[in-house]
Amino acid sequence: MQRLASNFQRACTTAIPDPTRESLFEHALDLLSDGIALLRLDGTIVYANKALGHIASQNGDFRIDHNAIKFATPNLRNRLAAALDSVERMQHVAATRLATDFAVPREDGLPPYTVSVRPLFRAGETHPEAAALLLVHDPLQKSLAAGRMLKELYGLTNGEAQLVQALGSGMTAVTYAKQRCISVTTVYTHLRRTREKTGWKSVEELTRRFHELNVTLRTS
Repeated sequence: MQRLASNFQRACTTAIPDPTRESLFEHALDLLSDGIALLRLDGTIVYANKALGHIASQNGDFRIDHNAIKFATPNLRNRLAAALDSVERMQHVAATRLATDFAVPREDGLPPYTVSVRPLFRAGETHPEAAALLLVHDPLQKSLAAGRMLKELYGLTNGEAQLVQALGSGMTAVTYAKQRCISVTTVYTHLRRTREKTGWKSVEELTRRFHELNVTLRTS
């Protein structure tokens, strides 16, 4: 265990040249597959992890613009504003919890993603100006960590790793091509190259192997 701990410490030092309290905190958030943002009461972003930027780039429902979350429809903008208003009121009244969640539906039968807002009564020393935590859970992007492992272990490109993630979530090649605005021929080219690099012979084996790599976090 001592040898393992020392190796882990060296790995962290290599990955994070400045292992300060803040950099370790942000590095931990960047390992999550859910999008995370720490917000001020006015909705501006104090910090956002990499997954949030990736989800924003893949969805037309919201974007990160001028250091703020910008939803595309009035309904979603009102939901976020109401959540932040609840967080502000929580600071002045005695209450034990706040849960503001709403789903963002998608077209083509794809699963919706959910947005949750939680108050931060103790943001800590890392980002004391943060008042709320915004979490975006996208079931299509839940396997980003496994995707990174695929690239590192097998030398897959971004496009190939993203295809594996999509197929592993149950999406068909045709639906994936439509969502990414690429041809089905391109999708099958990515799939052929993925099989060559990994040695996996079928979509069924690809899906099974991917789920073996996909370790999820539990909230309980």
